[in-house]
Amino acid sequence: MLREKTREQRIEIASLEEEEFRQNIEELINVYRGAYQGLERYAYTKRRDIKNYLKWLYRSDSEVFLVAKEKDSIIGFTAGDRYWWDKNYGEISELHEFIINKKHQGRGIGRQLLNKMINKLEETHPIIGLWVGEGNSRAIRFYEKQGFKKVGQVGIWIRMIREKS
Repeated sequence: MLREKTREQRIEIASLEEEEFRQNIEELINVYRGAYQGLERYAYTKRRDIKNYLKWLYRSDSEVFLVAKEKDSIIGFTAGDRYWWDKNYGEISELHEFIINKKHQGRGIGRQLLNKMINKLEETHPIIGLWVGEGNSRAIRFYEKQGFKKVGQVGIWIRMIREKS
């Protein structure tokens, strides 16, 4: 596990080795489910589907599958891909998932975790893309504060892009 403790709080941001990922899969599933309460239309809801999705996220690019831990408990995670193809931008980095346990939101943990992820993704490409549910206004505002801009929409999904300045 590659670890970095943040100064502001006793939060550890880390990548997981494959064995650690396997050992923590149930906790990751629970964090995922909790974060999507009330937003189920944008999420997998069956345990097996969530597990398969998390495995896909990890295998896609394990170096940018990061967890936020407090007292050895996972309270959030983010997953991306440093080599993603976008039909409008070509090869970019992509942020696939960003989750903070609801009871830990509003403490700056999400900002710390996202900033760590942005730094890792921007090492490869100056453009980062993500999709966010149109009804997830809190997430949209959060991403906008982090420099993402709305560039399109497909169905219920809003496309957002951040370009390194």
